[in-house]
Amino acid sequence: MRDARLINATCPECRGPLSEVTENGVREYRCLVEHRYSAAGLLQAHSDTQESALWKAALVLEEAAVIARETAKQLPESAATLEEQALEKLRQSAMIRDVLAQLRPFVLE
Repeated sequence: MRDARLINATCPECRGPLSEVTENGVREYRCLVEHRYSAAGLLQAHSDTQESALWKAALVLEEAAVIARETAKQLPESAATLEEQALEKLRQSAMIRDVLAQLRPFVLE
């Protein structure tokens, strides 16, 4: 017998909808493409996804600062504004790096 219930979360691997499935007495979490997780595995995978997403966000913001500074050379009338925006992107990245420094994976007792 199979019982499935869609949960309000997405697969850590593919970001597809995630369902809690009980089949033959075994409960696991699956997405539409059949990535499968135990409860503990889902917690670990989601912790990894959180960290990865935050690192990507920090790096994209830092790249935005580089791009703003590089393009300012060709747009001198906007150089001061672009420099301010570059500094803001770096501040935002620093905030995310602070979150990363405090980020902890789920812990099971």
